Amino acid sequence: MRFFILFATLLLIAGLFCTAYANDYLIKPGDTIGVTVMGEAELTKKVIVDPKGNIALPLMGSIAVANLTPEQAAQLIATKLRSYLKNPQVSIELVEVSKIPVTVSGEVKVPGIYPVANGARVIDAITAAGGTTPKADLSKVTITHAGSSESIVIDFNRFMLYADAVANPILNPGDMIVVASFEKKSLGMISVIGAVRTPGPYPITQGITAREAVMMAGGPTELADIRSVQLRREGASQPVPVDITGSGSDNPILNPGDVVFIGVLRAMGYFTVQGGVAKPGKYEITGQTTLTEAIAVAGGTAGKPNLSQVSILRPSGTSNQAIAVNVDDIISGKASDVPIKDGDNIYVPPGKERPRYLEIISVAISLGWLIFKQ
Repeated sequence: MRFFILFATLLLIAGLFCTAYANDYLIKPGDTIGVTVMGEAELTKKVIVDPKGNIALPLMGSIAVANLTPEQAAQLIATKLRSYLKNPQVSIELVEVSKIPVTVSGEVKVPGIYPVANGARVIDAITAAGGTTPKADLSKVTITHAGSSESIVIDFNRFMLYADAVANPILNPGDMIVVASFEKKSLGMISVIGAVRTPGPYPITQGITAREAVMMAGGPTELADIRSVQLRREGASQPVPVDITGSGSDNPILNPGDVVFIGVLRAMGYFTVQGGVAKPGKYEITGQTTLTEAIAVAGGTAGKPNLSQVSILRPSGTSNQAIAVNVDDIISGKASDVPIKDGDNIYVPPGKERPRYLEIISVAISLGWLIFKQ
């Protein structure tokens, strides 16, 4: 279960990271792009970027678009079209990214050769290989470029811990990625408790630091206060503060019997949930919480509530503001989720029978909340 959660975390981070750099994507040879010129059907088409980085369009001939963002390429085409059209409106959509082969081996679930998107990073390759095994040492991920006898070693924990892009580099065609093994002679057991994804006892080997122990436990949860990490050592009268984002004496090497504790962010307020939920009551706000998460925290839906007419009674000065929310639209992606504020009173009215997929989503959110709350 612990490694399923870690793999799910890898998938989530991969999705978030891809979203973060998608807007800055540079067009590459082999990519398929959709060119749209408003009001000009003959100029609107899908084209493949040739090996030299060019595309061919009517009127303009060959246009170099490689190493441009879609927005920059659209501006270039619009500039060239001004000789033929008045105020041309051009947009470009990235239809399909070209693929490059990479080899992933070592402590991953399914070693092999995988086609990944041109511009993909290490996390994409590891995810394609099914994630890491229990023996993976993410502090020692080796990358060897095709045709090179030299390798680079990255500390992938730095990306997992605080999204350091240097520790998650862009891959080249033919790259070989090897995830090292953590399999060494065990010196004993330590414990990692508090706001980590899979708290519990873990075996340690020579040289394991507090930060590496936290990553062995799945990494900090979204509610973790990484500025409040303590090392509780056998025989010591007081716990020692630890900086898991640094190195040296503030990130000490662990001994058998040590306990690493990560605190939780303080509560930012409270909300109540009533009506058609499994566990009506009052709950803490310990981080950014949305309406659907609040319903999940209250055990999910009970019976067959009417999610299209959920209401929030929000304190506003000396009175209350009533907010009507269609949760069905939020689940289907037609509306944005609503952030919950301190003092909100949420009411989920009973209603007619709901489709099964709403129950499934509710249970999934509930499980996710419980995992991250640990």
